[in-house]
Amino acid sequence: MAHRLFLHVGTPKSGSTYLQARWWHNRDELARQGLLLPGTGVNEHFWASCVVRGREKLLSTLPDDARGAWDRLLEQAAATDGDVLISHELFAPAEDDRAQDAVRALAGVADEVHLLMTARDLARQLPAEWQQRTKHGYAETFETFLRRVRRRPAMNFWHVQDVAALTARWGAQLPADRVHLVVLPPPGGPRTFLWDATCAVLGVDGTMTPEGEVDANESLGLREIETMRRVSALVREAGEPEKDLQRLMKGFFAERIVTSGSRERILLPADEHGWVTDRAEAMLGELRGRGYDVVGDLEHLLPEAHPATGRSPQEVTDTEVAEVAVEALVRFLHHERRRRAAARSEAPGP
Repeated sequence: MAHRLFLHVGTPKSGSTYLQARWWHNRDELARQGLLLPGTGVNEHFWASCVVRGREKLLSTLPDDARGAWDRLLEQAAATDGDVLISHELFAPAEDDRAQDAVRALAGVADEVHLLMTARDLARQLPAEWQQRTKHGYAETFETFLRRVRRRPAMNFWHVQDVAALTARWGAQLPADRVHLVVLPPPGGPRTFLWDATCAVLGVDGTMTPEGEVDANESLGLREIETMRRVSALVREAGEPEKDLQRLMKGFFAERIVTSGSRERILLPADEHGWVTDRAEAMLGELRGRGYDVVGDLEHLLPEAHPATGRSPQEVTDTEVAEVAVEALVRFLHHERRRRAAARSEAPGP
């Protein structure tokens, strides 16, 4: 039986991809320090999250062994006497009963279950979530997305980004000191904070685990994401994108083709700053006094006092979109040339 089992459930868009990539890159070193990452990779933890959430339709599109992923992780945890880390941000959307069932299952294979959550302020989470949806093929404007989030308290965004509700849902059966909330600092804070803070919670020496080549799930710039949104709109005219097409749009088109050196940030509009701050203050009001192990400053979940200034996605011009599209076509031609060359080299001889 494991000693301590850490379940990292997000929040989405708060550095989860970076952490997972770096943890798996250093899996052997972490194991030498007594921390096991069970399974074969981050995909297996994603499959386990689908099982926990009961996503039958999604599981039907995944490899056959995806349905057994959660049980395999539990079995490997039960077989070790050290610490264990299971991590995927898509555990976060689980409903109350499923989250609590999952924690009970973990308690059956570990002496202690710990919840690990990373979070940052809503002024950064809202643009990040909209961008992520756009990468997956959704075509609504940022303005429309913000309007829906503001008016619909039960919207999926809040189900995974309301830190007070999320910690309560997943931590209901745990002592408060086993709920670890890592709060990222405002922009310009220490670059290594997220890594250092999570290593401290996990009890590992982060200096012994080099960064390596990790996928940080880089954001697109303002021009690029507006181009992606327009592509998504045309794709949706042909019908709702299926999961395979959504994966292609995000994992290939958005992250490898529609990309450039441009990093003009997507910012929360100034006229949305007030209600977002009010919502964050209400969330903090619920979190204060719960006794969680907070790493960082809980107040950093509040947006900065003065809104950032910059362009909105609606201000991106047709000319800018055309420039990004041409660059993307060139990038795609080079990709296809390399792909065909590789296929020829692997083809059997006459």
